[in-house]
Amino acid sequence: MSLSERPTRAFTLSLIAGILISVNSALVGAAATWFPWVIPTLPGSSGNDTTMLYDVAAVGLVCGFLALLGAILLRIKPVNKKVWGMMIVVFSIPSVVSGGGFIIGFILGIIGGALAFSGKVYSNQPGT
Repeated sequence: MSLSERPTRAFTLSLIAGILISVNSALVGAAATWFPWVIPTLPGSSGNDTTMLYDVAAVGLVCGFLALLGAILLRIKPVNKKVWGMMIVVFSIPSVVSGGGFIIGFILGIIGGALAFSGKVYSNQPGT
C-alpha cells in the first residue's frame, strides 16, 4: 500500500483519542488515590469507594491502550484497516465509563474508527 493510500486522518484521530482516553483514566486513578473527595458522589452515599474508582480507572486504561494499539496497527498494517477501525470503535465506547478521554477522546475514537472502517482513503496528501 502506497503512502498516499494510508488512512492518515483515521490514524491521527484514533491516536489522539487513545492518548486522551489513557490520560483521563490515569487522572481518575490519581484522583482516587490522592483526592477522592473531588470526584462527585451519588446523593445519599457516604463517600466514594476507592476500589470502585480504581476499577473504573483500570477499565479506562485498558480501553485507551487498546485504542492506541488499534491506531498504531492501522498505521503499520493499513491492509487490515477495517479490523483496526472496528477495534478502535469497540474500545472507544466503554471508555465513557471512565470519562471517555474528556468526552473528546470518545468522539474522536468513534470518528477515527469509522473512517478506518469505511474503507475510504483519507490522506493528507495533496490531490487525494
